[in-house]
Amino acid sequence: MFRWVSKSGIFIQVAVYAALLAILWISAFVNALPVVTSPADGPLFTAFACWLKAFPIFSVSIALALVVLQSIIIYFVFKANGFFGRRNFLPAIILVLAYSWNTEYQALHALLPANLFLIIALYAMMVMYGRQAAFHQVFTSSFAIGIASLFYIPSAYMLLMIWFSFITYRVSTWREYVISVIGFSLPYLYFASWLFWNENLLEGFNLFISALFIMPNFERLTVIEIVWFSYTGFALIFAILTVLNIMGDKLISLRRRAWVLFNFSFCALIAVLLTGCHIIPGNSIFVVPFSFFVTGSLVLMKRPLWAEIICAAALLLFIFMRIYPLI
Repeated sequence: MFRWVSKSGIFIQVAVYAALLAILWISAFVNALPVVTSPADGPLFTAFACWLKAFPIFSVSIALALVVLQSIIIYFVFKANGFFGRRNFLPAIILVLAYSWNTEYQALHALLPANLFLIIALYAMMVMYGRQAAFHQVFTSSFAIGIASLFYIPSAYMLLMIWFSFITYRVSTWREYVISVIGFSLPYLYFASWLFWNENLLEGFNLFISALFIMPNFERLTVIEIVWFSYTGFALIFAILTVLNIMGDKLISLRRRAWVLFNFSFCALIAVLLTGCHIIPGNSIFVVPFSFFVTGSLVLMKRPLWAEIICAAALLLFIFMRIYPLI
């Protein structure tokens, strides 16, 4: 079914995309939820949450706008890098599904704006390949991650993605590493200056450190949530192994950029495991690599029978996750 959608015309794919948005998000507007907060929220998101706390409808509207914006950007990012062709809107469809599995998080939460900047960071790292002295791309990527971590603090771990990607691209000079640290630190320089001006520097530093290192607490998950995370984790691992194996026969530029997305996934796993008590909102950090690898397993394989079966089972589980709260 997913492969049929990917091979249909762009107008059919966009129609499916629009229908899913309407079906999955109309209930969020009917029963609008306030901003979703957690101890891992950064100072920028906390400020927005204070402003929007009394306006649930604005929370849902901004959340939907960010989901739509990210899905469209992801479509153009993958299209620009030549992964799936010019008329494949399936990554955007999968991203919408990945954001919409839990009705309690169909409102503004910290990872929605954070992921927007992580996509910018990812794109900058992918276009870096093949360029000499790509200092501008390194700075853009690290600066975007710095801003993302001011919305969702565990996003700071994504700085490792840049360093792992340097290994992938075989960058051996020290300048890129220094520039990445400078770019990442710059948003914090402004933030620290604001804290110092308001005499809250030590409190702000302690808050940041406490959100970075939290022991996982999986007792907070229900049985159905454990099943969902386990199965989607299995589907993602299957898709990663499948796509990376297929990429072995592709152009070296595509192989290296696919490994950058693997680096993204690995660093996202580090961020989630080290902030385990926020695993439900933290799961959203995987939506970008999930949309890429699942699409790749369906589109790039000549006979994607197992990929279709796994995705069909995931879709049935998704439908159950949406219906279960109503039972």
